[in-house]
Amino acid sequence: MSKLIKYIILTINFFSFSVLAIENEKLIKLQDVKFIFDTNIQKWNQNIIFFEKKKSMEKIITNDSNTYALKSNFKKGYVILIPKFNLSQVDKLFLIYNIPNLDAHSLKKIKIHFDEMRPNFCNSIAVKNKFFVNIELFKC
Repeated sequence: MSKLIKYIILTINFFSFSVLAIENEKLIKLQDVKFIFDTNIQKWNQNIIFFEKKKSMEKIITNDSNTYALKSNFKKGYVILIPKFNLSQVDKLFLIYNIPNLDAHSLKKIKIHFDEMRPNFCNSIAVKNKFFVNIELFKC
């Protein structure tokens, strides 16, 4: 096969994967995870009220606790952040990603992204169906 044909096939594959894959800006950054784990209940709830003013974010009242969850909407999909507190400090952070047309490449990208947070944070990733990925983050 000629070099030109190989280059064309490689280029097509690259662009098709980048169109289908989840964008990096939809994945929470390590510095944001560190900030959340360093936050107490009172600061978390105050921050949620502040973030709720943005059009792309909304506060979710959870029935089983006295803390809020934060839903951040994307052009296609959303993520819900739910911290679980032990006393007043964050013990675990649950992320529920809604990604329409979730594919194997996007899932691999998500796994790599959260695995790179080690040794600070370990994770458990579960795919619920072709739209939802649940991620649990906790200190290693």
